[in-house]
Amino acid sequence: MGGNHKLSRQAGISLIEVLIALLVLALGVLGAVLLQTNALRYSASAADQTQASFIAYDLLDRMRANPSELAGYAISVPAGCRPTSTGSSILATDLADFSQAVSCVLPGGEAEVSIHGQQARVSISWSEERTVAAGGTSTLIASALIGGEP
Repeated sequence: MGGNHKLSRQAGISLIEVLIALLVLALGVLGAVLLQTNALRYSASAADQTQASFIAYDLLDRMRANPSELAGYAISVPAGCRPTSTGSSILATDLADFSQAVSCVLPGGEAEVSIHGQQARVSISWSEERTVAAGGTSTLIASALIGGEP
């Protein structure tokens, strides 16, 4: 009879051990979920950075292909996706494509293109609200010498 009494005490201790093991497992799963959430967030932020870089360097390449109209590439693109019509000239088409890419591909995308002599500077900003908890904006700046000697 004394042996049965010890057995019932052991069953109670085993239940506590199981509950502690479940708690540790739950904390581990919660940690894994948080890691996955952060990975997705950083992946989305990196994708936006890549898109902004692609858009900026695409416009700089278009400027290199059309250096005679370099001054015409100075443009400001406000936030908000709007349909743009492709123009009848190479310059108008380039600017329409750039405006559409900035404002429609990037969240809250805005851009400023400035030309100083043969130096072109493309600045693209976008919202980080969906990827960073604190929100804010990111900016990519690319510049190049167009049509001149380096």
